[in-house]
Amino acid sequence: MKFLTIDVSANVTVGVCEAADGKVKQLSVAQSADGRHHVEVLSPLVSKVLAEAQVKVPDAIVAGTGPAAFTGLRAGLVTARTLAAAWNIPLYGLSSPEILARAAADKGADVTVPIIDARRKEIYTLRARPLGADDVEVTEPVRVIAPGVLAAELKENDAVVAAQTQDLYADLFPVRMIVSASPAVMTRLALSRLARIDAGERLSLDARAQYLRRPDVHGSGSCAQAPAVGNPYR
Repeated sequence: MKFLTIDVSANVTVGVCEAADGKVKQLSVAQSADGRHHVEVLSPLVSKVLAEAQVKVPDAIVAGTGPAAFTGLRAGLVTARTLAAAWNIPLYGLSSPEILARAAADKGADVTVPIIDARRKEIYTLRARPLGADDVEVTEPVRVIAPGVLAAELKENDAVVAAQTQDLYADLFPVRMIVSASPAVMTRLALSRLARIDAGERLSLDARAQYLRRPDVHGSGSCAQAPAVGNPYR
Protein backbone atom coordinates (compact mmCIF):
# COMPACT_ATOMS: atom_id res chain seq x y z
CA MET A 1 0.00 0.00 0.00
CA LYS A 2 1.11 3.54 -0.75
CA PHE A 3 0.34 6.28 1.77
CA LEU A 4 0.37 10.03 1.24
CA THR A 5 1.05 11.88 4.51
CA ILE A 6 0.33 15.52 5.35
CA ASP A 7 1.12 17.42 8.55
CA VAL A 8 1.04 21.19 9.09
CA SER A 9 1.50 21.42 12.86
CA ALA A 10 4.67 23.52 12.48
CA ASN A 11 5.79 23.76 8.88
CA VAL A 12 4.30 21.81 5.98
CA THR A 13 5.57 18.25 5.73
CA VAL A 14 4.26 15.86 3.08
CA GLY A 15 5.54 12.53 1.83
CA VAL A 16 4.81 9.12 0.41
CA CYS A 17 5.48 5.76 2.04
CA GLU A 18 5.06 2.17 0.95
CA ALA A 19 3.94 -0.48 3.43
CA ALA A 20 4.62 -4.10 2.51
CA ASP A 21 5.38 -7.28 4.43
CA GLY A 22 5.19 -5.50 7.77
CA LYS A 23 7.76 -2.88 6.79
CA VAL A 24 7.37 0.80 5.92
CA LYS A 25 9.63 2.41 3.34
CA GLN A 26 9.71 6.16 2.82
CA LEU A 27 9.65 6.90 -0.90
CA SER A 28 9.68 10.71 -0.84
CA VAL A 29 9.36 13.69 1.48
CA ALA A 30 9.15 17.45 1.03
CA GLN A 31 8.96 20.24 3.56
CA SER A 32 8.35 23.96 3.60
CA ALA A 33 9.66 26.12 6.43
CA ASP A 34 6.95 28.69 5.65
CA GLY A 35 4.50 28.48 8.53
CA ARG A 36 1.99 31.00 7.19
CA HIS A 37 1.28 30.19 3.53
CA HIS A 38 0.05 26.61 3.71
CA VAL A 39 -2.54 27.01 0.96
CA GLU A 40 0.07 28.14 -1.54
CA VAL A 41 2.67 25.48 -0.80
CA LEU A 42 0.58 22.37 -0.08
CA SER A 43 -0.56 21.40 -3.56
CA PRO A 44 2.86 21.86 -5.21
CA LEU A 45 4.51 19.79 -2.46
CA VAL A 46 1.93 17.01 -2.82
CA SER A 47 2.52 16.93 -6.58
CA LYS A 48 6.26 16.87 -5.99
CA VAL A 49 6.29 13.93 -3.57
CA LEU A 50 3.89 11.88 -5.69
CA ALA A 51 6.03 12.44 -8.77
CA GLU A 52 9.24 11.54 -6.92
CA ALA A 53 7.63 8.37 -5.58
CA GLN A 54 6.22 7.57 -9.04
CA VAL A 55 2.74 7.25 -7.54
CA LYS A 56 -0.28 8.58 -9.40
CA VAL A 57 -2.91 7.77 -6.79
CA PRO A 58 -2.03 6.57 -3.26
CA ASP A 59 -4.06 3.92 -1.47
CA ALA A 60 -4.75 6.12 1.56
CA ILE A 61 -3.95 9.49 3.12
CA VAL A 62 -2.71 10.05 6.67
CA ALA A 63 -3.12 13.59 8.00
CA GLY A 64 -2.06 15.29 11.22
CA THR A 65 -5.12 16.72 12.95
CA GLY A 66 -3.33 19.19 15.20
CA PRO A 67 -3.83 21.02 17.41
CA ALA A 68 -2.01 23.72 15.50
CA ALA A 69 -2.54 27.19 14.06
CA PHE A 70 -6.16 27.45 12.89
CA THR A 71 -5.60 28.60 9.31
CA GLY A 72 -2.77 26.20 8.53
CA LEU A 73 -4.52 23.23 10.08
CA ARG A 74 -7.71 23.97 8.18
CA ALA A 75 -5.78 24.23 4.90
CA GLY A 76 -4.02 20.94 5.51
CA LEU A 77 -7.15 18.99 6.36
CA VAL A 78 -9.24 20.53 3.58
CA THR A 79 -6.52 19.48 1.13
CA ALA A 80 -6.44 15.97 2.58
CA ARG A 81 -10.23 15.62 2.47
CA THR A 82 -10.47 16.98 -1.06
CA LEU A 83 -7.82 14.58 -2.36
CA ALA A 84 -9.32 11.61 -0.53
CA ALA A 85 -12.75 12.37 -2.01
CA ALA A 86 -11.37 12.93 -5.51
CA TRP A 87 -9.39 9.70 -5.43
CA ASN A 88 -12.06 7.77 -3.46
CA ILE A 89 -9.51 6.54 -0.91
CA PRO A 90 -9.53 6.41 2.92
CA LEU A 91 -8.37 9.34 5.03
CA TYR A 92 -6.93 8.64 8.47
CA GLY A 93 -6.32 11.32 11.09
CA LEU A 94 -3.62 11.32 13.77
CA SER A 95 -2.95 13.74 16.62
CA SER A 96 0.10 15.82 15.67
CA PRO A 97 1.64 15.78 19.19
CA GLU A 98 1.29 11.99 19.23
CA ILE A 99 3.16 11.83 15.93
CA LEU A 100 5.98 13.87 17.47
CA ALA A 101 5.96 11.69 20.57
CA ARG A 102 6.40 8.58 18.42
CA ALA A 103 9.22 10.27 16.52
CA ALA A 104 10.92 11.03 19.84
CA ALA A 105 10.44 7.43 20.99
CA ASP A 106 12.21 6.29 17.83
CA LYS A 107 15.20 8.33 19.00
CA GLY A 108 15.21 6.66 22.41
CA ALA A 109 12.95 8.93 24.48
CA ASP A 110 10.83 7.32 27.16
CA VAL A 111 8.35 9.81 28.60
CA THR A 112 7.93 12.64 26.06
CA VAL A 113 6.34 16.08 26.17
CA PRO A 114 5.97 17.38 22.58
CA ILE A 115 5.50 21.13 22.20
CA ILE A 116 3.78 22.90 19.29
CA ASP A 117 3.43 26.67 18.95
CA ALA A 118 -0.11 27.78 19.83
CA ARG A 119 0.65 31.48 19.30
CA ARG A 120 -0.45 34.08 21.92
CA LYS A 121 2.55 33.02 24.04
CA GLU A 122 1.13 29.54 24.55
CA ILE A 123 1.96 26.01 23.43
CA TYR A 124 0.08 22.80 22.75
CA THR A 125 1.40 19.79 24.60
CA LEU A 126 0.64 16.34 25.99
CA ARG A 127 2.59 13.63 27.78
CA ALA A 128 3.14 10.21 26.19
CA ARG A 129 5.32 7.13 26.37
CA PRO A 130 6.18 4.43 23.82
CA LEU A 131 3.69 1.66 23.16
CA GLY A 132 5.37 -1.14 21.24
CA ALA A 133 7.59 -0.33 18.30
CA ASP A 134 5.19 1.91 16.38
CA ASP A 135 2.72 3.54 18.76
CA VAL A 136 2.42 5.71 21.87
CA GLU A 137 0.28 5.77 24.98
CA VAL A 138 -0.97 9.20 26.00
CA THR A 139 -0.67 9.55 29.78
CA GLU A 140 -1.77 13.20 29.98
CA PRO A 141 -4.16 14.54 27.32
CA VAL A 142 -3.43 17.39 24.95
CA ARG A 143 -3.89 20.91 26.30
CA VAL A 144 -2.93 24.52 25.65
CA ILE A 145 -0.70 26.05 28.31
CA ALA A 146 1.77 28.84 29.04
CA PRO A 147 5.35 27.69 28.36
CA GLY A 148 6.45 28.87 31.80
CA VAL A 149 3.82 26.70 33.47
CA LEU A 150 5.03 23.64 31.58
CA ALA A 151 8.65 24.43 32.43
CA ALA A 152 7.71 24.54 36.12
CA GLU A 153 5.84 21.25 35.84
CA LEU A 154 8.84 19.56 34.25
CA LYS A 155 10.95 20.41 37.30
CA GLU A 156 8.58 18.24 39.34
CA ASN A 157 7.82 15.59 36.72
CA ASP A 158 10.65 15.30 34.21
CA ALA A 159 10.21 14.28 30.57
CA VAL A 160 11.94 14.72 27.23
CA VAL A 161 10.79 17.88 25.47
CA ALA A 162 10.30 17.21 21.76
CA ALA A 163 9.91 20.00 19.20
CA GLN A 164 10.17 20.47 15.45
CA THR A 165 12.42 23.53 15.78
CA GLN A 166 15.24 24.62 18.04
CA ASP A 167 13.97 28.15 18.61
CA LEU A 168 10.49 27.52 20.07
CA TYR A 169 10.85 28.93 23.62
CA ALA A 170 14.51 27.97 23.69
CA ASP A 171 15.03 30.04 26.84
CA LEU A 172 12.61 27.82 28.80
CA PHE A 173 13.44 24.51 27.11
CA PRO A 174 17.12 24.71 26.14
CA VAL A 175 17.46 20.92 26.17
CA ARG A 176 15.16 19.29 23.66
CA MET A 177 14.92 16.54 21.07
CA ILE A 178 14.37 17.80 17.53
CA VAL A 179 11.86 15.62 15.72
CA SER A 180 9.61 15.84 12.66
CA ALA A 181 6.26 14.52 11.48
CA SER A 182 8.03 12.25 9.02
CA PRO A 183 5.99 10.22 6.53
CA ALA A 184 7.44 6.97 7.89
CA VAL A 185 6.45 7.76 11.48
CA MET A 186 2.95 8.82 10.45
CA THR A 187 2.44 5.70 8.33
CA ARG A 188 3.69 3.36 11.05
CA LEU A 189 1.48 5.01 13.64
CA ALA A 190 -1.58 4.82 11.40
CA LEU A 191 -0.95 1.15 10.62
CA SER A 192 -0.56 0.41 14.32
CA ARG A 193 -3.88 2.09 15.09
CA LEU A 194 -5.61 0.22 12.27
CA ALA A 195 -4.25 -3.08 13.59
CA ARG A 196 -5.45 -2.25 17.10
CA ILE A 197 -8.91 -1.38 15.76
CA ASP A 198 -8.99 -4.68 13.87
CA ALA A 199 -8.09 -6.41 17.15
CA GLY A 200 -11.14 -4.89 18.81
CA GLU A 201 -9.86 -1.72 20.45
CA ARG A 202 -12.07 1.37 20.34
CA LEU A 203 -9.83 3.94 18.71
CA SER A 204 -10.57 6.80 16.37
CA LEU A 205 -8.77 7.76 13.18
CA ASP A 206 -11.19 10.58 12.50
CA ALA A 207 -9.66 13.41 10.48
CA ARG A 208 -11.50 16.29 12.14
CA ALA A 209 -9.26 19.12 13.28
CA GLN A 210 -8.37 19.33 16.96
CA TYR A 211 -9.17 22.91 17.89
CA LEU A 212 -8.60 23.71 21.56
CA ARG A 213 -9.85 27.28 21.20
CA ARG A 214 -11.37 29.68 18.68
CA PRO A 215 -9.29 31.12 15.83
CA ASP A 216 -7.62 34.51 16.16
CA VAL A 217 -10.10 36.12 13.72
CA HIS A 218 -13.83 36.02 14.43
CA GLY A 219 -16.80 36.99 12.30
CA SER A 220 -18.08 39.45 14.88
CA GLY A 221 -16.48 41.76 17.38
CA SER A 222 -19.04 40.58 19.92
CA CYS A 223 -17.61 37.07 19.95
CA ALA A 224 -15.53 36.86 23.11
CA GLN A 225 -12.44 34.67 23.12
CA ALA A 226 -13.16 31.44 24.97
CA PRO A 227 -10.72 30.45 27.72
CA ALA A 228 -8.16 27.88 26.63
CA VAL A 229 -9.04 24.32 27.59
CA GLY A 230 -6.72 22.94 30.22
CA ASN A 231 -5.17 26.35 30.81
CA PRO A 232 -4.47 26.92 34.53
CA TYR A 233 -4.15 30.69 34.19
CA ARG A 234 -5.98 33.63 32.60
